[in-house]
Amino acid sequence: MHLPASTTPNTRAWKGKGKEQEHPRDLHPREEGTGGAAGIVLPIQLLQESDYQSVYVLPLNIGSSGNSFRLQVDTGSSDLWVASTSCSTSACNNVGGSRYNPSTSSPTGQTATVHYAEGEVDGPIVWDSVTLGGYNIDNQALIAAANVNSEPLSSSFNGVLGLALPLNSQIYQQIPSATSDVPDGAAFSSNLFGITPISTAPGARFFSIALERPGSDKVASTLGIGRHPSDLVPDPSKIQYSSIVQESVGPLFWQANVRAITVYVNGQPKPINLPLSSTGTNGQPSAILDTGVPLIVASQQIAYGIYGALGYEPASDGNFYIPCSQPLNISITLDDRSEMPLHPLDLTYFPPNEPSGETCIGAIQTPDHIGFQLTQADMVLGVPFLRNTYTVLAYDKPDADGTFPANAGSSRTDPRLGLLSLTDPATAAEEFHQVRVLKQPLGASAGAAQGPTKKGLSVGIEVLIGLLGFFGLCFVLFGARMAYVKRKWHRKGAAVAATGSGGNSKEGSYVLNELGYHPAPRKSHSSEPSEDELRVKRFEEYKR
Repeated sequence: MHLPASTTPNTRAWKGKGKEQEHPRDLHPREEGTGGAAGIVLPIQLLQESDYQSVYVLPLNIGSSGNSFRLQVDTGSSDLWVASTSCSTSACNNVGGSRYNPSTSSPTGQTATVHYAEGEVDGPIVWDSVTLGGYNIDNQALIAAANVNSEPLSSSFNGVLGLALPLNSQIYQQIPSATSDVPDGAAFSSNLFGITPISTAPGARFFSIALERPGSDKVASTLGIGRHPSDLVPDPSKIQYSSIVQESVGPLFWQANVRAITVYVNGQPKPINLPLSSTGTNGQPSAILDTGVPLIVASQQIAYGIYGALGYEPASDGNFYIPCSQPLNISITLDDRSEMPLHPLDLTYFPPNEPSGETCIGAIQTPDHIGFQLTQADMVLGVPFLRNTYTVLAYDKPDADGTFPANAGSSRTDPRLGLLSLTDPATAAEEFHQVRVLKQPLGASAGAAQGPTKKGLSVGIEVLIGLLGFFGLCFVLFGARMAYVKRKWHRKGAAVAATGSGGNSKEGSYVLNELGYHPAPRKSHSSEPSEDELRVKRFEEYKR
């Protein structure tokens, strides 16, 4: 990444180009807080057609007319972009009438290109008003995307809200922050926490993210701005924080050192030998936390070590095939935090051409196998990891009790990454058995299948009917290719982009080419049931 010589990571201007919204809003039932200094917790919507075809979006109002656009929450990139009316690529055509019209925005005279692991986005940079959760920014720099290639947009998914560190922004490379209160290229987070008067800005400078697991209502998907969801975090002191791994130019990603990875086999821990690395601190490997990546991407040594502990080797196509009924019990330890257990339902997936088969694909993949280079870190901890943690992206160091210093509008930042484990291994094992072995939805009782059966039919016949119904419904549901989210992963600025983007690779694996990402429209009055509804129907069919 090339920066102006006078710029240093800790002296970026957090500029006050925003103001508190003047008119009251209609609150969503899952919102918490009133905005302003009190902060707010906003619901994130999970778009899905199946358990593992998902993308997390939230609405953002852009322009003087206040049109709402649904943007993916992405902690792996730092720019805000929306498909515009001038875009005619196939990806933009999928958006339909939900495109951004920049005709009333203020042009900057600059353009920007954002490269991802698959595809890219480019277009003019404009200034326009942006509102999220009652916070309004008058002159936010964003890309009115004129070309969107290999990005799976839809009418319910119009662009990306990047929440990685501001220094990683491609817009900022073209329009650096100004020293006065004039429109510039500052990232969304910089402008949000720098709203003036400061009394109307979020009182604490942090975002928080929780991602729901499909089929489960235990954790709701939320984005917190200067506020924790009280039901999920009754005691903020339990969140474990560490400073982030930084590049020589400063902090770019929400990146942590990987201190340990443990695979549990028959209840016995098998620590994985981690390689020496130059990406972390003191030779440790490192990982970037990225809500835009649907996999856990790991270097070959780490990935092979994990699967090797279970006795698995890659198949001829490079994938790791594992019995769907066998749980992968893995924990990851970052920096000096406690180990974070991962839910086994997040770590294996049904192949798209065998949705009712007995063999699944491992969700931990190597970068060369999925067609892009991984040079900034040894791992990318995507959605399968982040569904297991409450994640705090903080710009200040918290006190011992978990509280943050009051936002005073300072230009200095001290980024901290906070994690709170959400997964209990014993409960996760029970849920895995319920879904993968008993073929019941997460909401069903494990003992419900023991209820009375129809008169005149033996238990064996009931089981046979249930299994036939299960496989038949699976065939209907997955007649179309089951897709697993492959989202982009942003390179670190112009210097990285110049070294070559793996997104142009034509050797993308079965996992990304065949489990291609096609975000589903929101379910409304469609006649096609969701996967969770089908699981319930299969279970009811089994009981009859």
